[in-house]
Amino acid sequence: MFQHLFNLVFPKKCLGCNETIINTKHYICPECLHSLDFVTVGNHSNPTLLTRFFGKLPLVCANGLIYYDKKEVSHNLIHELKYKDQQNIGFLFAELTFEKYKNHIAFKEVDELVAVPLHKKKEKERGYNQLDSFGKRLSELTGIPYNKERLTRNFYTTPQAMKKNLFLRSSLKSDLFTVNYNESDYGKHFMILDDVVTTGSTLEILGKELLKIPNSKISTFFMAVTK
Repeated sequence: MFQHLFNLVFPKKCLGCNETIINTKHYICPECLHSLDFVTVGNHSNPTLLTRFFGKLPLVCANGLIYYDKKEVSHNLIHELKYKDQQNIGFLFAELTFEKYKNHIAFKEVDELVAVPLHKKKEKERGYNQLDSFGKRLSELTGIPYNKERLTRNFYTTPQAMKKNLFLRSSLKSDLFTVNYNESDYGKHFMILDDVVTTGSTLEILGKELLKIPNSKISTFFMAVTK
């Protein structure tokens, strides 16, 4: 009764189109959910994604959930998750990922889920890392541990500064991240989680850092993939 009255006074809005939604466990309306362009689930890796990292990273698997378009619902959802603290979107994406990939080889041999970290100052300013809700829920569903402390981001930079200063971008490449490990981590297979993949340059730096762990293997999974 109370929940019904609460919903009347403060109706739930779809995070994709901002329309009022009723009787749905998700924070996205059925129309927006249906409009999402899901990445085709193949037998192993998404060929387009794998090609982006060819010759750069020795990936075991590379897959994603949806295609990203700045003019579509996918953009609204990623923006709300990344900048508006709408962590329910991370939970939703994790549940959709598990629904589509629960029997897929991509998750069968992975020992640990890791996410692209924010610098501690950036995370404090924002209040959260947008990948945590996705990683933690995916861990609950798959049983694969999610390790937030595996990687450390060493530099604080704004996106505008990185775009304007090409020298800064190149100078940060080799030591942008630090991997934390001990002998018990030797030989592990890590799955790197990220929100949107464009050029893949950040993942290349991060992946090479993870591969400093002896005999380690890496795969990637993205919430959204640019076409």
